Amino acid sequence: MFQLYNGLVLILILVGVSLRKQRRKHVPIMITCFVLDMISVLYLEMNRHVIQEAFEHISQRTMQIHLFFAMGTLVGYGIAGYTGRKLLKGFAIYWVHRLNALCFLVCRTGIFVTSFLIS
Repeated sequence: MFQLYNGLVLILILVGVSLRKQRRKHVPIMITCFVLDMISVLYLEMNRHVIQEAFEHISQRTMQIHLFFAMGTLVGYGIAGYTGRKLLKGFAIYWVHRLNALCFLVCRTGIFVTSFLIS
């Protein structure tokens, strides 16, 4: 069931990215994706203690890969928020935002794929 939620958020991220030239749609969609992802992390931690479980299974290669993607996603959200605000203020840093978006999409897709392997 959680993979379905995770997949729907990933689809919403892809919709947001596809609307990148329409700021009035792109920004709220991507903020919503961030909030949904943070809610899912909080839910998993409160109900399944995933952070402790991850550290208990950190020796497993799949868990290491999953955590790498998870950390990349969190960093990507931070960079996207920072560069996105700069872009909205008129700074010409599109290349940083786009490069981050590419790395972010790889990491977020990696989370989705590896979540099936560690469940």
